[in-house]
Amino acid sequence: MSAHRRGAEPVHRAFICPNLKRARIAILTNHRLGNITLTRDEPFLYPRPGQMTGHGLNASVAIHFPIHLSIHQALPIMSTRSDTLHRLLRQGPVTVRQLVEKLGISQPTVSRALTACGDDIIRIGCGRAIQYALRDSTRGFKCAPIYRVTDTGKIKPPGNLIPVYPDGFVMQPTDGVSQHSDAIPWWLFDMRPQGYLGRAYASAYADTLGLPTNPDKWDDTSVIRALLAHGHDAIGNLLVGERARDNFVAMPEPVPAERETAFPRLARAAGTGELPGSSAGGEQPKFCAYTARGHVLVKFTAVSDNPVSERWRDLLLAEHLALKALGVETQIFDFDHQRFLEIPRFDRVGPLGRKAVISLRALDAEFVGGGSASWPALVTRLVDEKCVTPDAAWRSALLWAFGRLIGNTDMHTGNLSFISHHHGGPYELAPAYDILPMGFAPKTSGDMASTLRPASLPENIDADIWHEALALAQIFLEEIRRSDRFSASFAPCIEALRHHIDEAAVRIARLG
Repeated sequence: MSAHRRGAEPVHRAFICPNLKRARIAILTNHRLGNITLTRDEPFLYPRPGQMTGHGLNASVAIHFPIHLSIHQALPIMSTRSDTLHRLLRQGPVTVRQLVEKLGISQPTVSRALTACGDDIIRIGCGRAIQYALRDSTRGFKCAPIYRVTDTGKIKPPGNLIPVYPDGFVMQPTDGVSQHSDAIPWWLFDMRPQGYLGRAYASAYADTLGLPTNPDKWDDTSVIRALLAHGHDAIGNLLVGERARDNFVAMPEPVPAERETAFPRLARAAGTGELPGSSAGGEQPKFCAYTARGHVLVKFTAVSDNPVSERWRDLLLAEHLALKALGVETQIFDFDHQRFLEIPRFDRVGPLGRKAVISLRALDAEFVGGGSASWPALVTRLVDEKCVTPDAAWRSALLWAFGRLIGNTDMHTGNLSFISHHHGGPYELAPAYDILPMGFAPKTSGDMASTLRPASLPENIDADIWHEALALAQIFLEEIRRSDRFSASFAPCIEALRHHIDEAAVRIARLG
């Protein structure tokens, strides 16, 4: 038995009201009824018939009995149903059925509780797959509007990006079904500050944003905060937040730059983070510009005249000739002691139009998970998933084989991308970029190689592709040998490249 005297300390006991059709959990505190959430094995007070009043229960006539609840987590006495619901949703999205099982209440009661929480509850999916998530307002923003820029420079509002517990995001489209991701959505992945431009941006703005100076240490929320602050000219065709939208709308139409004066100035500014431009990755120093040819990405060498800078000048010229062999119209300029490689941007159309661009790294992470597999292997799986167009398999294999034959040792998944000429997939392979004999690149120690390891010929590449790649490699070699803009120190590299291609040609001939 348990007794409660008037004026004594409140007695907190739970009971089940027996005269209701559905057993309801309540609490006795100073003879008043209230809400409760019980721990496992919490004893109930069970009133004898006729002893419950409209205001409370005489605890002296109640008896204890133990009951085992199907609640998996201990919940504190006196927390409200809303508190309990929030606590469960902080662990991640759940279905109504899961909430019914964990809370031990009916589905209609769960639905009412979700509705009572207002816009803190985010609905995901449709039909039987519907889940509910809890908005995470502690990350510095409750909602980030997403805008898409068309190829004619017009803005379309696809929807809103909402941070939810514990670490993910929900994309609420203006027309369609909301989708949840455990991390930053894959279609925003390439917009994160990265490489040379990303570090330059971080050095300029990290303190203002309250973030580490190394962008590689930024979490997903930090990336979104950076895009909300300075995301109007990022790679691709998306804008994150109202500020990015307003800045894009207010942008004047670009005026073509005078290369000879503008390029050295823009190179200096890029080094200090003053003109981060897009978030295009890669470690080679670069900046974005607008010239008579349209929007371009410009790689450049250092002003200093030393063996390392000289090697990079030679490699930029080699990249120019490699891309020329592949049909990409680049241009090379020498101003003072700097060399500039101008590459057309394939995510820009005219003065203001844009296209979506997604790297192989982003597509692999979302749809394949192949990690360190080669371009052909990953793209073949993406074709099977209908994420990219069928011809992308053949074209990516050709680029990869060509890279092998010219000594390109840096063909990671960030160096192959896809574009969309419409909203959504399947995506088409983008023009080639970052194709050059990186086997000759200066090491971090300052050492420079002038030899190449023999190229292997994996069997997953068809003989026809190897033969076509060989023809392109021989065109590239001939262009290099005819150029008079390479330094004398690059001559051993040219000879090594000739031997490398000739040796591969002998083995390719045996493939039939």
